[in-house]
Amino acid sequence: MGIHDYIDKNGGYMKYSGMNMEQVKRQNRGAILSYIVESGPVSRKEIAETTGLTPAAVTQICNTLLEEKILMELGTAQSQGVGRKKVLVDIDYDHIYIYAINIEPESVVIAVSNLKGDAKAETSFKLEGKEAPAVVLREIAKMAKEMAKEQGDLPLCGVSVAISGIVDKAEGVSVHAYGIWDEKVDVASILEEEFHLPVIVENNVNALAYAEKLFGFGKEYENLMLIKWGPGVGSSLILHKELYEGTDRKAAELGHYIVEKDGEKCSCGRRGCLETKVSYHALSKICKFTPDTFGDALEKEEKLQDAFDLFARCIVNAITIVSPNQVILCGSLFKDERVRKGLMEKCKYYDASIDESRILYTGFGNKENYIGPVAAYLRECVLYKK
Repeated sequence: MGIHDYIDKNGGYMKYSGMNMEQVKRQNRGAILSYIVESGPVSRKEIAETTGLTPAAVTQICNTLLEEKILMELGTAQSQGVGRKKVLVDIDYDHIYIYAINIEPESVVIAVSNLKGDAKAETSFKLEGKEAPAVVLREIAKMAKEMAKEQGDLPLCGVSVAISGIVDKAEGVSVHAYGIWDEKVDVASILEEEFHLPVIVENNVNALAYAEKLFGFGKEYENLMLIKWGPGVGSSLILHKELYEGTDRKAAELGHYIVEKDGEKCSCGRRGCLETKVSYHALSKICKFTPDTFGDALEKEEKLQDAFDLFARCIVNAITIVSPNQVILCGSLFKDERVRKGLMEKCKYYDASIDESRILYTGFGNKENYIGPVAAYLRECVLYKK
């Protein structure tokens, strides 16, 4: 299903069932900006031809985006044949900088970045798990503001937080940050008091899925399953180029598949989850290793191989149910190429139809630590600005 499946050219606006005109305009704005993110500098004519909007509607929306300094004009390109040259437009990624904050059970990453994920500064620290959430968040804010001050006068416009576990995006609340905080935490309110900027909050794996959609493999494929390994197991689905969250924001939770009868209690509150068998914490009980030495440990320790085999079976089952175009691997325990190769071999053993073109490794490199919050902000506050 592509963008044209939603188009009605009457009046130049896409029509969405049950939406009012403001919602339709928001979707049209998002469609234009998403196409520019995916394609790079384009002309208004190309935008109209691709989205199905009338040239007049495209011009009106683009002019508004130019006034907001979301778009910029890049000069002209020669049209095919005789005729006027095309004026190209692109997103002005450097007009907006944000605080991109990624909070996971073992560490926090803070970056000051533009909307393309080019960070001016980045730092990280380990969570001790002892201090109250508000204390931790205020310390994050203090560190972030000091980093930004060192970079000079940047156009900082917002704060984007990605955190593991269940998130209420509308309220900016961490409902249950598995392995971090057990109670609800009003992340947005606390940080808004510190930064005096708008704050958005998103699940960390969903944020990475947005990044793949906007900047990564999502440009090429409509349906993706993203699996993040380390310190826990997270997963997310992109279906028809949109994030699928389900009815309770718990869709595609591979780490919380039940794999063991009467198993150990998981951080999510259930028993026997996959994460109780293959998380960093669970595996380190078998033998001591770091993410950098995991490949060596996996080759030597048979019990690690057993857990790895269980993980591979769960991935094959997920592929069978969801049937994504590609599975994208990310996270600290997938960094070693030997680990990825071993996973591929095990997946192929159980399902010979799975080959190297089906399971890919993220191309974000070091940006993986903060690109999720950047993509979440770009989507929520720029592409589909309310």
